[in-house]
Amino acid sequence: MTMTSGARCPACLKPAPKQALENHFDRIGQKPYEVLRCPHCGVVFSEPQAAVGAEWYQKAAPIRDREMHPAPERDWRYRTFLRRNLPPGRILDVGCGDGGFLLLSEKNGFRGTGFDYDSRMIELARRAGLADVEAAEFERFCAKRRPGEFDFITLFDVLEHTPKPHWFLASLKNLLKPGGYVAITLPNGQRPLLFGREEHDYPPHHFTRWTPATLSRFLENLDFQVIYVHASRLKLSYLSDNAFFYFFQKVLPWAKRRLLGLGPEKSQKTITEIMLCSSQEMPGWFLRLIGDKLARQTWVNRAKGVFKVLFLPGAAGLWLFYKLRGRQCGDCLFVLARRRPPGHSRKDI
Repeated sequence: MTMTSGARCPACLKPAPKQALENHFDRIGQKPYEVLRCPHCGVVFSEPQAAVGAEWYQKAAPIRDREMHPAPERDWRYRTFLRRNLPPGRILDVGCGDGGFLLLSEKNGFRGTGFDYDSRMIELARRAGLADVEAAEFERFCAKRRPGEFDFITLFDVLEHTPKPHWFLASLKNLLKPGGYVAITLPNGQRPLLFGREEHDYPPHHFTRWTPATLSRFLENLDFQVIYVHASRLKLSYLSDNAFFYFFQKVLPWAKRRLLGLGPEKSQKTITEIMLCSSQEMPGWFLRLIGDKLARQTWVNRAKGVFKVLFLPGAAGLWLFYKLRGRQCGDCLFVLARRRPPGHSRKDI
């Protein structure tokens, strides 16, 4: 751990010494980041606190609009929200993607609005029959809406993507009716990471990391009453995937050197980076087999399926170990909170 000059926590806004837990280099944006922990509120955050735009995400996820997703009815996040049996009303889904949740919520009596930075996903949402959706930057969208317009705001795997969560949620709170609800899901900071942290849980993809306690405290400080906190069930598939990508990252550079004849430096680059620099040097069989990003993802998924079967005894042993520890350690965290009406203290609701 290294100590650098002071920083301001983006969750509690208190000045804090920059105790660097980790350093990370973003290969897409070619930018270094520090991963820090606030000593006041416990939230893990990143420096610099500068959001990336749609262009970065389109490079990071070039096939997002072609990826296969489970049916909305099977999504744990959506089912957890709907099982709370809240009275239907106007709902805003921030980062709505292809509109799967909005379609499901409308079937359950809600009236949905959504926005997403990615115009590709909004086009899919419109094709699915959603009218009140748009591709927009956050501030521009908020400026166009009326204060107190919505009864519910959902942030399904969104909050961790913003470098300034206090400002972000305070802006959304203005669009929420007093007594309205906000539902948040994000990666659980208490999930097992025996084989290392996932690549996507680093900046600028994820700027913050949260536990049930830090997220609840954050919401209370913004004058929300936390109604419900729940972690997803710890799944064997999560433990298997965590182990798979650890070993996959270890084997991949060796495979690039042996199969593609790459040197030590070039073998550390991603396949996409290698193809951008020297696709003409790649063997014909390689370009035919995995030259396309979607084809590469298909082969990775097949390898992951085989590994899941082979690793099943190990995953079962790890599952039992973590279950006996007794804490909420599923990989996804769900929190439902209510905006306090004006004049109501924390003990009034």
